[in-house]
Amino acid sequence: MKNLFSSTSDENLNIYFKQIDSVPLMSREEEFDLAMKAKQGDKIARDKILSANLRFVVSVAKKYQNRGVELIDLISEGNIGLLIAIDKFEPEKGYHFISYAVWWIRQTILKAIYEKGKMIRLPANKTNDLLQINKMRKTFKNQLSEEEELVAIAEMLNMTPKYVHEMIMISRDVYSLDSLIVTDKTDTSTLADLLEDDTTVSPEDNAINQNMKSEIDNVLATLTEKEAEIIRYRFGLNGRKAMSLKEVGEVFNLTKERIRQIEKKAIKRLQHPTRAKKLEAFIA
Repeated sequence: MKNLFSSTSDENLNIYFKQIDSVPLMSREEEFDLAMKAKQGDKIARDKILSANLRFVVSVAKKYQNRGVELIDLISEGNIGLLIAIDKFEPEKGYHFISYAVWWIRQTILKAIYEKGKMIRLPANKTNDLLQINKMRKTFKNQLSEEEELVAIAEMLNMTPKYVHEMIMISRDVYSLDSLIVTDKTDTSTLADLLEDDTTVSPEDNAINQNMKSEIDNVLATLTEKEAEIIRYRFGLNGRKAMSLKEVGEVFNLTKERIRQIEKKAIKRLQHPTRAKKLEAFIA
C-alpha cells in the first residue's frame, strides 16, 4: 500500500480502493478476539484490524475534501488515526471498534487540515478584494449559477470574472482556527472547537452513543415509519427530548387519542423479548 500512496493519480487511488474493499469485514466476535490479541502485542492481529477498517477511513476522509488537503493525504492522516485507535481500544468495554475509531480518524484529519491552513497565507494586497467578493456572494445566496454569479460580482466590483474565480479558489485554501467545518447536514463546528475544546465528546462516549443509536435504529426498523417516529418523539430516543401525546399529535397533525393508539400498537410489537432487551437500556 505504501507504493500506491507514492502517487496521487486517480488510477492508483482506485486500485487502492479496490484492494481495501476486497478485505472482508469482521464479525463482532472476530473483532473482539483480534482486539484482545492486539492489546497483548500481537502484530498480526493488529494488522488484520487495520486492513478490515481502511475502507472506513476513506469514507470519513471523503467528507473533508476541498478544504486545502488532497484526498490521498487525508486518507494517509486518517490511517494514522486508525492506528492510534487500535492501540488505545479497550474491547472489554463492549462497544464496536469503528464507532470508537472514527473519533481518532476525524481528529487526525482535522489536524492535517489545520496544519496545512497555517502554512497558507493570503497576500495582504488581496485581502480586501476577497472580503468584498465573499460579501457579494452572501447577498446572492445561490440564486444564480456559478458562472452567472462570477459575472455579476465582477461587474459590481469592477473586476474580471477570471480574477473573481481565482480569488474564490484562493479563499478555499485559507484556513484558521475559526474556519467552519461542516461534517454533515446538521453538524457544524470550527477547527478550534474540534481540536482544542476540552468538552468535546471523548472517543469512548462517541462509541457508546453510536452503539446506542445503532441498536435503537435496528429495533425501530421493525416498525412502520410512522410508528418508529412516534416512539422516538414520545420517549426522547436518539437524543431527542421526550414529548407529550399532544405535542406529538401536533407534529403529525393527528389527535392525541390517535397518537395514543399508534403508540400502544407499536409498544406491543416491541414487547417481543429480543427487541425489548435491546431497548430497555435506552428508555428510562
